[in-house]
This record gives sequence, structure tokens and C-alpha cells, in this order.
Amino acid sequence: MAKFFFLVSGENPTLPFAEVKAILEAENHAYSVLFRLTQVLVLKSDPRCIESVAHRSSLTRACGPFIAHCKASPEEILNTIEKADLSLHIAPGESFAVRIKRIRGSSPQIDGLSLERKIGRIIFNSVKGTRVNLERPEKIFLGILSDENFIFGLKTVEIKTGEFIKRGPSRTVFSHSAAMPPKMARCMVNLARPKTGDLVFDPFCGTGSFLVEAGLIGCRIIGSDIKRRMIEGSIQNLSVCGVEPEGLLIADARVPPFPSESVDCIVTDPPYGTSTTTLGMRTSEVFKSFLSATRGFLKKGGRLCLAAPKRVDVSRIAKELGFKHQESHFIYIHRRLTREIAVFTI
Repeated sequence: MAKFFFLVSGENPTLPFAEVKAILEAENHAYSVLFRLTQVLVLKSDPRCIESVAHRSSLTRACGPFIAHCKASPEEILNTIEKADLSLHIAPGESFAVRIKRIRGSSPQIDGLSLERKIGRIIFNSVKGTRVNLERPEKIFLGILSDENFIFGLKTVEIKTGEFIKRGPSRTVFSHSAAMPPKMARCMVNLARPKTGDLVFDPFCGTGSFLVEAGLIGCRIIGSDIKRRMIEGSIQNLSVCGVEPEGLLIADARVPPFPSESVDCIVTDPPYGTSTTTLGMRTSEVFKSFLSATRGFLKKGGRLCLAAPKRVDVSRIAKELGFKHQESHFIYIHRRLTREIAVFTI
């Protein structure tokens, strides 16, 4: 196993780290976490893990082989890099650039541009025949300043958010104010840990956000909604994204038309009763009745990832129904809503 760094989004303090781990588990990459800083995760795994994260992640920004780590002082940084075997990461004749990323104002006493130049000089002198190219380098060395620490690595993957923005509510064919944003939908799909070819079901599919994201990473998908208009909208959105569902059904989530243990994963965002209807039921009743039905058709060991208002205490409801709580993350939306993203198994 080799060492890798992951620079993750700062949108939430726990979700980006959980997503990376979930992807590695879903893709059967053994790993061990070495340490974690604000927006930085360093771990040991096999080299293929980078491809898996690049293909699936929505909350990772960059990743690659880890080279060095030290306290964030200019002298210690330069000494550490001089001791590193840089020839493992760049060959004579290759061009490179050095970039410094500062997380939340960490180590303000360090001049980033000056540090880039000094590190570049070390690389140039250490591996003869290399050359600096700031415009189109073949290799990019990334130094990250976080929590008064310095992490140095070779950035081999950069994950752009543009594709998620293109699938956002304002650009879809059919939209709704309660639709889950694509980045969060993808993250929740990953937390459910489906493998390529697994069947992912969303019983409150709405505009199809979860189905689109699951389909794009190679899962088979089925969705249902009690409203015909939502199913028709999902069909449009899936078609535009080039995703072919196994089926889209007009159905009540409390009585899903599935045989027992037929679904690998469930990813969903049940209605809370604000911009979405609960058909006159209390929100807690919606979750209780849905979860009761879910136990029958989710495969043994399969995972359920759902969003719920924190006030509902969905973890307690699920535990009372026999689910095993795996993890929860919390997202502040506005004064009246903090959303819990919870993962369960049977």
C-alpha cells in the first residue's frame, strides 16, 4: 500500500471525509487513515483508490501521492522537502509547477508565492533535467497549509464541480424547490456504498436527483413517487443526463411493490411537509411508516442513506425498528432546519 493525500471540500466538517472512506469501502480498497487535518485526509491504500475517488466523489477537490508532512515553518518545510526522494515523482525531461493552497487562513506568516519558488528550486536542483512550466506543467506539486501543518504531495487528480453545477436545479428540465443539489445527492449515494451494477432505489424520487447520480457511477436504478407529475419529471431529467432506469413507478413508499431482499441500497430524502407534501401525516409518521416498509425489501447488509430534519430524531426511530445506525452528519440549512444525513444497515 502507498500513501495518498485528499484535499476535500470545506462545505461540511465531516461529510467529505466520510465520502472518501465510503468510496474506498464500496470499491473494495483496503485502507488505513494516517491523519486528518482541516480539509485534508492522508491515508494508506492501493494506487487504484485514486481512480475510484476521481470517478465517484463530489466533495473531494484534489488528490494524489503523499510525499511529506511537517510543521508549517518555512525552514522546516524546505528541510523536509530536501530530504524527500523527489525522483520517485518526476523524471528528467518533465516539466512541473508548485502550488500552495492555504486552508482557512492557516499559517498567515508564510508567503505562499515565495515558498512556491523555493520549493521549485529544490525540485529543479534535486532532479536534473526537469524544467519549470507554470502554464502547462506535466506535474503539479501541491503544498497545503492546514492547522499550522504543511502537507506536500503530487496532485494527479483534480475534481471539477462544473458537471454538478450543470445538473443543478436551475438547469434541469424539470425542477422543484425541494430537489437535493447534485453534489449532496452524489455524496449520499456514495455513503450508501453501492458497487457498480448494484440496484439503488429511491422511494421518494421527486425530480430524480439521487437516481441520476447513482446511474452516472454505474448503478442500476429504480425510483418511485406517489405523484405522477414527479415521475414524469424524473423521466425527463434522467433522459437528459443519459441515464436509463430499470423502472420508475407511481407508488406509495409505505407499500413498495418489491419482493423481499431485492434492493441493494436505498438513498432518499422523504418529504418534511414544508415545500413537499406529507399527505396529512406528521413528519415522524412518514419516516416510521417508510422505514417499517423498507426492512422487507432491503437486502441483508444493504445500506439505507436518508436525509431528515434533525428534530425528527430519525436515528432513534430507525433503531426502534431494528436498523443499525452507522453514521450521521448534520447540515445547517436555515434557522428552522438542520438536516441530518443518516446511514443505516439491517
